[in-house]
Amino acid sequence: MEAHPHYKPTTTKRVVLLGMLFVTFLVVSNLTAFKVTEIHFTERFFINFPASLVFFPLTYFFDDILTEVYGFKMSRLIIWGGLVCSAIVMLCTSIVIYLPSSPIWDENTHHGATAYALVFAGSFRVLIASIIAYFSGEFLNSIILAKLKVLTAGRYFYLRIICSTAIGVGIDSVIFCHLTFWHIMPHHLIWNMILTLYLFKLAYEFVMLPATYLLTAYLKKADQIDYYDTHTKFNPFSLSLCDDNRSH
Repeated sequence: MEAHPHYKPTTTKRVVLLGMLFVTFLVVSNLTAFKVTEIHFTERFFINFPASLVFFPLTYFFDDILTEVYGFKMSRLIIWGGLVCSAIVMLCTSIVIYLPSSPIWDENTHHGATAYALVFAGSFRVLIASIIAYFSGEFLNSIILAKLKVLTAGRYFYLRIICSTAIGVGIDSVIFCHLTFWHIMPHHLIWNMILTLYLFKLAYEFVMLPATYLLTAYLKKADQIDYYDTHTKFNPFSLSLCDDNRSH
């Protein structure tokens, strides 16, 4: 399919839905990231990983589709939207921590105030780690995917997704785990978590490739758009949907 003839990506109801799902799974990932899960395969062999690993790879799934179909600028706008929504959620939960608790509620929930503060106080640290890791990983993934699409003239879709994800999730995992669990978990367990996160995310992306391909093909046909970022300046701090250079 040829590149979309308009000078800015088209906003459709399907883009809005994808954006909502992207933001939802990002917020859920931030809220669940502070819990560390341990799974034993044998008595001595086990892995530790943040519980958010169950949900976070879906943000890359949606980011890949948004970038492939609607272009980097649309993906960039939704990435920033997700960041703002996550910050609002974390700010609100942090405020609630400092509101005085009802003694009746605290007693009947077996000191629920302490448990609530423990979980959501950790969420603030997760937010800081998530902002830096998310900013680096998601934008790298989107930029690399968009550039490879132009370089390959839209071919090798599977290879482009794997390459962009491999770089994006690698950077994301290293930054996030170190910032979140430094001085909380032993250093060797942090690196074990990084390796687990990285391999799981790549495996997840590989397993989801058929779904990614089918959904991408459907959206290109339904919205009549297959955007190529041929004139895009990949500035992650801009929110403009207009082309940076309109001469074709």
